[in-house]
Amino acid sequence: MKENASRRNLFLMIGTALLVITAMVYFIPLSKGKKREKDKEPDQLVEKFDVDFKSNAFREGVEFSLLKELKICDTTKVGNEMGACSPKYFHFIPLNPTKPLKDAFILLINGLAFADPEAKFPIRRTLIFEREKGVLVAVNKFKGNIIERRKVQGSDYPDIVMRFRLDQYNEKYHVIYTWKNKRYQFKQCEKLVYWDETEMKFVGGTVLASKQDSVSREVEKILKEENLVD
Repeated sequence: MKENASRRNLFLMIGTALLVITAMVYFIPLSKGKKREKDKEPDQLVEKFDVDFKSNAFREGVEFSLLKELKICDTTKVGNEMGACSPKYFHFIPLNPTKPLKDAFILLINGLAFADPEAKFPIRRTLIFEREKGVLVAVNKFKGNIIERRKVQGSDYPDIVMRFRLDQYNEKYHVIYTWKNKRYQFKQCEKLVYWDETEMKFVGGTVLASKQDSVSREVEKILKEENLVD
């Protein structure tokens, strides 16, 4: 991948304009690997994800058949063999509470399942599927990790927060996507973290409101150039 000059300009421009905002939240356990909390705003429900594939399990009873339908893994392999349709490599999240898992889901894929020779560390994939006319369609493909979803008033589709990481540049982006026209679309980048060579540590945080539009436009451009979204 070619280093993008605008990326460097972006972080130099906003390096001193980043704030870390800590909100008081109330946590309610949901299940292993994820938590739910009430945000500061009333009636907004936030669900956080921190999936541990070592303890992951299929709980709905349809996961294996869905993987078989997608032809995304080898159904002839068993247990945790590399390439197997195993919870060691795949985690399912319901997409829409009004639809069964078999018709709409988020599929989080362990970075170990697909090797990326250009990455320093395994990169997770997040795929969004909905069934259309009886066929599962991938409406979004992210080369990144889903870390949150936030209930949207009047919608059955919560916003999702994706974390993208570019190891070769030591940069991380937290990006909000909102459901529009039958797929998730870029809304804004709310957090940036990057490696400061002078301080020799990761710095950054929540993007200031005054920088939100310009930073979001630049990050959206970077994600497309680096083929992290489809």
